[in-house]
Amino acid sequence: MARESGGHEATIGVWTATFVIIGATIMGGIALIFWNWPLFWVSVGLLVAGCIGAAFAGIMDAVSEFGPATGSDAEQPSA
Repeated sequence: MARESGGHEATIGVWTATFVIIGATIMGGIALIFWNWPLFWVSVGLLVAGCIGAAFAGIMDAVSEFGPATGSDAEQPSA
């Protein structure tokens, strides 16, 4: 998949995993408010699946403290 030259380098898979994790967290919170334990455990399962999906999507490859590494910016500044 082609990467954009600006901003972060998140892919569709990374965004999908992120939204699954956020949705599962919200669903789990609502389940706890209404004391709905089956829904809570389903949301825990979705949360775990989202985290595994994020790992397979390479979510940490999209994270950079120094921005995208393109061209002459490929070298990171020394600390």
